[in-house]
Amino acid sequence: MLSWPTNNNRIERKQLAATWRSMVTIYQDYDDEPEDVFQPLPEQLASSFYALEMDGYTADMSFFKPRLPKQGAILELGCGTGRIARRLAGENCPDRLVVGIDISLPMLQLAMQANHFCADKLRYICMDMARLAFLIDFAAILIPYNSLNLLGSEAQIMQCLDRCRHFLQPGGKLLAQLFAPSKEFIRQQKTFQFQLFDRPEGGKLIKEIWKHYIPQTQSVQIEERFRVRPMQAGKANEDWHSIYTVAGFSADRWLALFSKAGFARVDIFGDYSGGCYDKATSSTLLAVATL
Repeated sequence: MLSWPTNNNRIERKQLAATWRSMVTIYQDYDDEPEDVFQPLPEQLASSFYALEMDGYTADMSFFKPRLPKQGAILELGCGTGRIARRLAGENCPDRLVVGIDISLPMLQLAMQANHFCADKLRYICMDMARLAFLIDFAAILIPYNSLNLLGSEAQIMQCLDRCRHFLQPGGKLLAQLFAPSKEFIRQQKTFQFQLFDRPEGGKLIKEIWKHYIPQTQSVQIEERFRVRPMQAGKANEDWHSIYTVAGFSADRWLALFSKAGFARVDIFGDYSGGCYDKATSSTLLAVATL
């Protein structure tokens, strides 16, 4: 999974250097090494990298599953390749309909390719989460894995929350996982993390994540670098990257936005087991909002 790092870990950097040494040419001097050149990450490739990283991730299901109704329609915003929507539709809940939306058509194409067993209970729609438009309302709305942060601006986030309130049934719930920078993250401002994945077609994918907290705007600039290492004769290495900015609001600011959008009560938690949120150490904010 992609986790939000808490420090610039020297051990991680040493591990990354060792991984690189096993995959690339070793030069005698720093001056001999070519500069890294990263190409903009295409959306189709980004979707396949996302699926490789996230499709098997299930840790957050332990939080969402017991809090979701077994009957009625459930809407998931930012469903990606369908890892959550697929599992919710596959449960033994015959009276449940799951609708997953995402703004990325390549993501949804992968989601639909994986939808083999529950097509009658699962629908995917290409839609902007800030511009929701439906003819039905929902028993619950789910915004997992920091997806609401991706909207970036407070105006867009408020637009999304307003539409969620509009499409929730009386007594319905809005469940969201949000990124709220811990005091430790804010103090460090810049962090680094890397992950290593086995590619189905062979070789490795190295993902590097650089984050920079910007206090003036309560935002986080993120650069994700993807180094494809086929480790096969005749196949060249590839280096891709994506740079974007997400909302880095405090927990208090998130709660104020929920209240402004018309949610009467918001219960917050700090981990998937339902533990207390600690703003000093936790960057994970799990919210359950009701009207």
